[in-house]
Amino acid sequence: MWTRIATIARWTTIEMLRERILYVVLLFAALLVASSSVLTPLAPGAQKKVVADFGLAAIDLLGILVILLSGSTLVRRDFDRRSLDVLLSKPLTRLEYLAGKFLGLVATLCVITIAMTGILALTLEAAGFGWRFTYLYAVFASLLGMLVVASIAVLFSTFTSPTLAALFTLALYVGGSLSGNMLRFLDASGGNPTLEWMSLAVPSLGLFNIRGEVVHGVSVHPERFAVAAAYAGIYALTALYVAALVFRRRDLR
Repeated sequence: MWTRIATIARWTTIEMLRERILYVVLLFAALLVASSSVLTPLAPGAQKKVVADFGLAAIDLLGILVILLSGSTLVRRDFDRRSLDVLLSKPLTRLEYLAGKFLGLVATLCVITIAMTGILALTLEAAGFGWRFTYLYAVFASLLGMLVVASIAVLFSTFTSPTLAALFTLALYVGGSLSGNMLRFLDASGGNPTLEWMSLAVPSLGLFNIRGEVVHGVSVHPERFAVAAAYAGIYALTALYVAALVFRRRDLR
């Protein structure tokens, strides 16, 4: 089983890294990080924080953009090429197929994130601000958040068009990023059952946003990383399981 999943993941990673769109996005993100030095006059005395925060945010947005552009087309691409029937005619279950596709997407995100982190480090060094090891904490947390969003994209790609899958994934990403503020608003206003259920329906992506703490030198407790990693793993496994259930019912003809 694991050999079949690894094979699908490897070919998915190779295919995604060969796509021109990923290199265009990578160049775009590199320009964002490099141009962040333009923002330094806006914050005298805090230039390093501005550049670091802008760069870390660019890394996170790049990953989400890759998921929206490529993750939402994972299943549809094979379906349009008529290669999905061939793959599933072999001793390969639909869960193994989806798991391989998901891991290939995650591997692609890791490669691009590592490249962007290197670009950010070079930008900080070239600007004379210096690189701090603690920035890697924010990068790792962003990767965990991407893991959750990627599993959502795979789920939607099993039963809807790439455009709708991207839109639904983006909606949950925005809602998940704002879920923390929504819960604080509910606590202050005495609570609203409808909004509480809505907040539970979206992923808690605010758990993975530690850029502010890292950039301003605030220590992050290891327990938060453990909780974030457990949450990301459980959410991704659940989304993949639901995706497999939906995919089994889909007529591929």
